[in-house]
Amino acid sequence: MIRVLLILSCARRSRRIRRQLAEEGDIEARCQAPETWSDIVTALEDFAPSVVVLDRGVLNAEGVSVAGDIARGERPPAVVLLADAYDPEDVLPAAKAGVRGYVVDAAGGVSWAAVVRAVAAGGGWLAPAAAGKLLGEFRARAWHRLPERTRIPLTERELSVLRLVAQGCSNLEVAAELGLSQSTIKTHVSRMLARLDLRSRTQLAALARDLGLV
Repeated sequence: MIRVLLILSCARRSRRIRRQLAEEGDIEARCQAPETWSDIVTALEDFAPSVVVLDRGVLNAEGVSVAGDIARGERPPAVVLLADAYDPEDVLPAAKAGVRGYVVDAAGGVSWAAVVRAVAAGGGWLAPAAAGKLLGEFRARAWHRLPERTRIPLTERELSVLRLVAQGCSNLEVAAELGLSQSTIKTHVSRMLARLDLRSRTQLAALARDLGLV
């Protein structure tokens, strides 16, 4: 049995989600509308949930902070943060706090049974916009981890050549696409290899993928 504690400030939303979960034979849900942190602690101790669905605005909009406190407990449940609307400033702090799910549910339509089962099994659940934010942060961090040589600026023309090379185009095909001579393309490729201290077109293509150019 998956025990789910709904810590939500909106009673109507609590009832709606609880009704949806009540249709599942393997899920038991309980609602809590806390006024203080002590109310949350008491509910956690009494019910011992495996999943907590936490309102972003609980305790005067301290949802992310509260989520972190819950996730750092001795035997923490999986925490899902529920927001009325996507806030790009929420996602990274929530992830760092240990939140397993970030759901935007302003007007219903979320399959809460699927969310609960996913996080209870050790997985996660992200609203599409939140997933995009995290992936963007990952790409940015990956860029900063690249060796210094991969961050040498390239000209717009060289970037155009690099993209096509990474797509598997031959020098002849790149020349045709860009309206240049084949010898010019060879020169661009040779210069990029020398400037970036690379040895082959394969390494150039790998670089382009690391840079997110293809």
